[in-house]
Amino acid sequence: MGALLGAPLFALLTLSMIALGLLDSDQAVAATIAALIFAALTLVLSIVAVRGIRQSRENATVDELSQEENRILRYAQHKEGRLTVEEAALGCHLSVDQAQELLDRLVMRGSADTWPSEAGSLVYVFRGLGDEQDKLSAEDPFLHLEP
Repeated sequence: MGALLGAPLFALLTLSMIALGLLDSDQAVAATIAALIFAALTLVLSIVAVRGIRQSRENATVDELSQEENRILRYAQHKEGRLTVEEAALGCHLSVDQAQELLDRLVMRGSADTWPSEAGSLVYVFRGLGDEQDKLSAEDPFLHLEP
């Protein structure tokens, strides 16, 4: 932040010295050019720094989400590939809203499907994480729909 303020202050000081006549014409031109170059470099470096900070924050967020998704997948594997939102929240130490968001993201990516249970709960079914018997007995819920 200091660099962002330094360039304008340096330029202002230089222009003030020129206006007050403290610099002769040759010094004024050189000082003005130096102030403009310094200001431009400061601006460019500040933009690069801000972009780098934003990118690192985005990467940290993606890494954090990936870790949470992996926790849910590991827990789903432990639960034979089927989870409710509440089970995911409890088993992965997440809030219900966080678990819901992560599970829905996994559905959107095609890693899971949502199937209603007989009691009306929404069950997230992860393909490839259930035991062999479960894989053999899995049914598509759309087969039972009436035309």
